Amino acid sequence: MATPPQQSAPAESTSQLQAPSSSSGTGLTDQELQDRNLPPLRGPWVRTQRQVPQLNPRDVAEQQLQKIESSYSGWLGGTANSAFRSGNVGFSRLITLEAPFEVSQPMGYHARFSLVPKPVFLDSGQADGSAVRSVQITTANGKQRVTIPEPMGTLTGTDTNPPAQQNAMGVGGDLQFAFPHFAIAGGYTPFGFLVSTYTARMMWKPGDGPVTVTASRDSVKDSQLSYAGLRDPAFASNAPKWGGVVANQGALQFSHGDAQSGFYFSVGGQYLTGYNVRKNNRIDGTGGAYWRAFAAPEYGTLTIGANFFAMHYANNQNAFTYGMGGYFSPQIYFLANVPVTWTGHYQTRWHYNITGGVGVQAFQENATPLWPLYGQRALQAATGNPMLPDFTSIGGNYDLRSQAAYQITPHLFAGGYLQANNTRNYNYASIGFYVRYIFREQPSTVTAPTGLFPADGLRPFNVP
Repeated sequence: MATPPQQSAPAESTSQLQAPSSSSGTGLTDQELQDRNLPPLRGPWVRTQRQVPQLNPRDVAEQQLQKIESSYSGWLGGTANSAFRSGNVGFSRLITLEAPFEVSQPMGYHARFSLVPKPVFLDSGQADGSAVRSVQITTANGKQRVTIPEPMGTLTGTDTNPPAQQNAMGVGGDLQFAFPHFAIAGGYTPFGFLVSTYTARMMWKPGDGPVTVTASRDSVKDSQLSYAGLRDPAFASNAPKWGGVVANQGALQFSHGDAQSGFYFSVGGQYLTGYNVRKNNRIDGTGGAYWRAFAAPEYGTLTIGANFFAMHYANNQNAFTYGMGGYFSPQIYFLANVPVTWTGHYQTRWHYNITGGVGVQAFQENATPLWPLYGQRALQAATGNPMLPDFTSIGGNYDLRSQAAYQITPHLFAGGYLQANNTRNYNYASIGFYVRYIFREQPSTVTAPTGLFPADGLRPFNVP
């Protein structure tokens, strides 16, 4: 029996069976563009909010494992930082420029080493003869306070004969080893400084418990004198040098709490030495508490706290004469402030934090000889036995710190930070930015990695 001939489908039916024609020139129809939440090439368009697909438990677990695995990555990067300390030009004022470079590499899953070379440039400016110092002298009529031109080294009369400008530059750095609950570092202050010495750091948190033990040996960076040392401008040649103060410090901290609330307190001490500088000691303590006041998972969290800090130095080294260290060292110092911290994010690539604090600070400096060393007793007697007088100050305190980071690619982070405060007896401000290249691909999430790398000190065990 003959098979009937097949009839061709009508043109309209055939067109319905075929794929819709493309009106975009890219193989996508108007409907397909709208399905992707993109505007069509013609006709009306209403942006629709589509629910983010929910991950199943297995996907969540795999994502968490990826984050943990990626955090054990090495990285390299650089930082540019500038800082300004207020004060008299050529004496206590200080501009600092730093450009540390770092390379960090894990050693399996239990250790990490980091190498951090740091070029440093210091400048206190050119003295213009306007700097003065209030001192107490002994006369035939007894003791009285007078204002004299600020001396430097053994040079007096700096109003008519200002000391020459002195700069300092060099390259220092350290090598660090970090473990989950222990870290240690050793290094050197910048080669090229008049006074250089070795540095060290240690942090130990036994059993990841509430107690943290820290120790360090580092420069006192209040001024060019305390950080790098100066030459005595009273000498035309072969001028002796002094300064380069180093603080050997230890501290014990106890903290208890979680993301919701907590408290902490610590005690510490320092032994300070320098080249041709009078030795000094310090004890200090801090305590405080915090609690979360507001939380919005889509944006961030707000934390409020209360903080108290006190310290005591054995003697006053706040001058720039030969034998003095040129750093803030009151016999009594107390600070109480209320820090407010916002830790937030924008989508998954931006992470940032802002901390602002206001409070009150008070300090007292005891009288001390302007030239404290035995070798300068003749100069001390010839100038009327000048003393830094007793001085008491009470005033407001502010503190502002902020940091932000952006994940440019799965391997690259860029960030910046700023800080400003009037803690101690001067105003201080610093600003910087950094770039970090992470060897392993990093996920983009709300929690971690954040890219908020520390600018100084011990590097973290995992990618932050």
